[in-house]
Amino acid sequence: MALPEPAPVSRIRLLSWVMLWLTVAVVVGGALVRATDSGAGCGESWPICGGQIIPSIGNYHTLIEVSHRLMTGLLGFVLIALFVLVRRDFAKEHRLRRAVRAAGILLIVESLLGASLVLFGWVEFDASIARLIVVPLHLLNTFLLVGAMALVAFFASGGTGFVVDTKRTLDRLIVVGLGIILLIGATGALNALADTLIQSDAMRVAEPGEFLVTEPVLRQIRSIHPFVAILGGLALYMLVRYLGAGSGKPVRWLAIGIQGIVWLQFVVGLLNIALEVPLETQLLHLFVADVLWIAFILLGAHLLSDAQRSGGIHPDLPLSEAV
Repeated sequence: MALPEPAPVSRIRLLSWVMLWLTVAVVVGGALVRATDSGAGCGESWPICGGQIIPSIGNYHTLIEVSHRLMTGLLGFVLIALFVLVRRDFAKEHRLRRAVRAAGILLIVESLLGASLVLFGWVEFDASIARLIVVPLHLLNTFLLVGAMALVAFFASGGTGFVVDTKRTLDRLIVVGLGIILLIGATGALNALADTLIQSDAMRVAEPGEFLVTEPVLRQIRSIHPFVAILGGLALYMLVRYLGAGSGKPVRWLAIGIQGIVWLQFVVGLLNIALEVPLETQLLHLFVADVLWIAFILLGAHLLSDAQRSGGIHPDLPLSEAV
């Protein structure tokens, strides 16, 4: 009979998974802020709202923005609690402590990027080039943050450590898969921003000069993202199918799940276009993208851990390519 898991380890594991999915909720909440033009719900002030620590909720824009900030603050407190527990129960250079530190740094960067959008006025109807640059950078950091949170959950659940070595074929393939998802995500973030701005009649009045400059870019982005998503999704599908072949049960099930998520994302993307990007399908599209990213991170972590325990050999790669 298996021995019961020590209570501190059990608490850390539970808290790490709660933190991961709370991060996803914060990410989707950020998309809700953008899609509802609520980025200026607190004016150009951060972290206080409209010059008040406890703001009066005058409209739904303020409610959405305040709710998102509170969720982000809650995530910060959960991360601090996890950091304290991990610091108490694990050695200084333990992989779990390093992962939690990385997540903490990325959360700080995420908060600063979010604050910059508010403080510089890159919200609501702003169509400046600066916003078009910051938005994909924000998305990139968001994915890195979610990935770090996923690794925290992986290590807290007993996952072993690994080192990425791009001289190995397996490691290169995993890096390629990560790059594909990041490219799709970056173009998707710009596409979502373009949808919001182009469909907003108020923006043409609020920022007519900026809109004339960036409208051609925004429309081009809307035409590029579907092709990137389709080609990248098919490439990712084939890559995951290859990586999952001949592997153990956790990797095989993750690979099957990712293949299903890719097809689900195709369906949601087409539905989003067919319905002219309503709020509900925008948020669902982002949620599925986050789930896809988490699943691939966990797939890569399992593969790299298994390969390095067996001397760097992946069961489906020829010996000459695997080492």
